[in-house]
Amino acid sequence: MGLISFSNEEDKIRTMYKIVYLVSLFIIITVTVYGIVTAMTYGIKVVGETFVNSEFPPPTIFPIYAKPISWFMASVIVFWFSLLELNKEMISKFSKFKRQLFMLIAFFVGSMALYEVLFNFTLWGSLMGASEILGELNPDILITPFPNPEMPWNLVFATKIFLSVTIISFYTFYFLRRIESKS
Repeated sequence: MGLISFSNEEDKIRTMYKIVYLVSLFIIITVTVYGIVTAMTYGIKVVGETFVNSEFPPPTIFPIYAKPISWFMASVIVFWFSLLELNKEMISKFSKFKRQLFMLIAFFVGSMALYEVLFNFTLWGSLMGASEILGELNPDILITPFPNPEMPWNLVFATKIFLSVTIISFYTFYFLRRIESKS
């Protein structure tokens, strides 16, 4: 069976997921390479800064644009969703023990990532308030030195990464739970 097949409703759905999967994978790889090459070229020391301080496509060229981290976040979420949907049959054949183990891991990772999201939003709000008092409000430049001051993280980047992990983890938990209820 090829990439594209419209012979029945199920094939149309699989074709859609395959296309979304491939396009999102392309975007993930492109944005990741862009971020790494740019950081290395310019010697950037803040993790994620290259993903936040530009827009693509440039706003002067096209009216619909976003930061690379936004493209990355959206792509990772739809990539994972499509990956799970494309492999639903295979996953449903896993033993009950494996599915339960993956559910536990997904719930744990989602819970830890949710804490990070809440922590980042709290820190972000505090830093934005302090920046506003100083008259320098730009949420894109705020960083967190935690846990390693030698390698600070851009808060927009960190928050979107952890929010993506939270969404993926809880969707994986839900997805596996749905399979469990059918078996």
